[in-house]
Amino acid sequence: MTPSEIITADCQQHGVDAQKVLAFIAAKIHERKGSLMSAGNSVLMLINIGDNAVELHLYTQDSPLQLMKSLPHFIEVIRKTPIKRVYGKADNPGIVQMLTRLGVDVEPSDKHQYNWMAKV
Repeated sequence: MTPSEIITADCQQHGVDAQKVLAFIAAKIHERKGSLMSAGNSVLMLINIGDNAVELHLYTQDSPLQLMKSLPHFIEVIRKTPIKRVYGKADNPGIVQMLTRLGVDVEPSDKHQYNWMAKV
């Protein structure tokens, strides 16, 4: 699947307007505030929120087992950047559990708009 197909399918599964999400992603990339990376049938969007911190959005069509194989790629790439903290709004506690199992020290966020964060 292409990244746009993954994002569209993920949005449809969550009842979100895929066209609005794709437009938002395109705008962030155009503004040079966002970037995408992909592994397997998963796409991770990183949005720069300043101070070497990013907001993460995961779009996936991977099974949980496949996702456990894709997440290490994302973690490895992020650790090679100047990023110091990542933030997210996990509505699925399984994602946070997967990150923890992969050695990511997930903790409650120090920013009210996110429910978790991790230091890189």
